[in-house]
Amino acid sequence: MLLSSCTGDDSTGGDPDRAKINEGLAAVYAGDHASEEDTAAGECFADELSDVSEEQLRDAGIVDDSGEVVADLPPLGQELAQTWVAAQLDCADFVEASTRAQQRVTKGKIDAEKYADCLRGELTEEQMRDALVATMQAEFGDPAVAALAEAQDTCSREATPTD
Repeated sequence: MLLSSCTGDDSTGGDPDRAKINEGLAAVYAGDHASEEDTAAGECFADELSDVSEEQLRDAGIVDDSGEVVADLPPLGQELAQTWVAAQLDCADFVEASTRAQQRVTKGKIDAEKYADCLRGELTEEQMRDALVATMQAEFGDPAVAALAEAQDTCSREATPTD
């Protein structure tokens, strides 16, 4: 996974509320069954979002009235969706994450290298970014989302041997 220049330093300025929010953001990013790599990427992600104020996170419905990060994220506005996706992509390689997901779905049957190469060949980084932003906005009918889903499906079929 490609990590940005996250050093693990505390960018919360000692604010316990922000530290709690960052912990929640990292957990939401990493998921329920986080690997060590997922946890590190989640911490990076939270650090990358340090410029998004607590008020902006509350207004977007990401943080509830008790200061907790919600488990199910609401659709985000375009600006916050772009910031959110930029933070994701600064901390993790989307193609690698998609490849790991396909490995889990196929129980290891997929040729990971072939899948990743295929996906990188099907879509540009900008197209992937556009699809992720649209997804964060819950705009699932967006052509970018359809193109990503089609590319993932095509690459999965091409990289998974038939039994």
